Amino acid sequence: MALLLVSGCEKKTPPIPEDGRPIVVASTTMLTDLARQIGGDAVRVEGIMSPGGDPHLYQPTPKDARLVASSHLVIKSGLHLEGWIDDLLDNAGGTRPTVVASQGITPLHMEGFAGGVDPHFWFDLQAWTIASRNVGRALISLVGKDTPKGEAIRQRLDAYLQLIGRLDVWVRDRLSGIPKEQRILVSSHDAFNYFGKAYNIEVVGVQGISTDQKASQRDVANIIEKIKKHKVRTVFVETSVNPALIEQVARETGAAIEGPLYSDSIGAADGPAGTFVGTMVENVRMIGKALGGDYREFRLEP
Repeated sequence: MALLLVSGCEKKTPPIPEDGRPIVVASTTMLTDLARQIGGDAVRVEGIMSPGGDPHLYQPTPKDARLVASSHLVIKSGLHLEGWIDDLLDNAGGTRPTVVASQGITPLHMEGFAGGVDPHFWFDLQAWTIASRNVGRALISLVGKDTPKGEAIRQRLDAYLQLIGRLDVWVRDRLSGIPKEQRILVSSHDAFNYFGKAYNIEVVGVQGISTDQKASQRDVANIIEKIKKHKVRTVFVETSVNPALIEQVARETGAAIEGPLYSDSIGAADGPAGTFVGTMVENVRMIGKALGGDYREFRLEP
């Protein structure tokens, strides 16, 4: 599978810092964690966004522009998630490769969002595996594939892919016990369609795919009707979305509120969702517990 590398005009490449580690800039918190897990101490990974931020609505700062200008590789999610990163790249000066993490992933087509596709691919762990390989190859190319750093990154990539494979099996096992009539996930916005397709759960979002979309009163009324019809007992708030609409839905249906689920961001670094893997585990724990699944601890080591 070819890796998409996009370079700017032929301008001067930013100098490597004194510690010898190239600077890698990632757009979202999921990708920042991924690059750190795979890159290790061979590179210096800087994230544009902080935990809890919303990439749909993010407004870049002058600090972000300086960070991209100093970078040697930029990682973006793609699928029209973070259009603002392209302006940063266009104005950064210098030259650097850009890896699109979602390249090679078959997107879910959805109306009402830029490009007509759903950008939340990371909740399908098979898709996340593709993204991990894309990022790993870019990092290896950055430091040199035949160097000790390149070999170290390759080993970390292999170990990470094994971890994601075990996590995928664990998620399927934990969610398989949810009764058929309870396999409906109602959340603040449409961030879990890949998750639902991968793990056989119907997903209903009060808002659209992007948090800058506004739900009409007709949309809300339809969801309330669906919840009552199917006797859905639980709805979920999200960490990066205003809970007002989902709270309204809960009041009018009598459904309990659980969460918050992590959707467009991982959790705080010092919490259980401080990595992408931890975020996935926490989401499955909350969803499985609320919908009637069989939760058992996920072990990082085999």
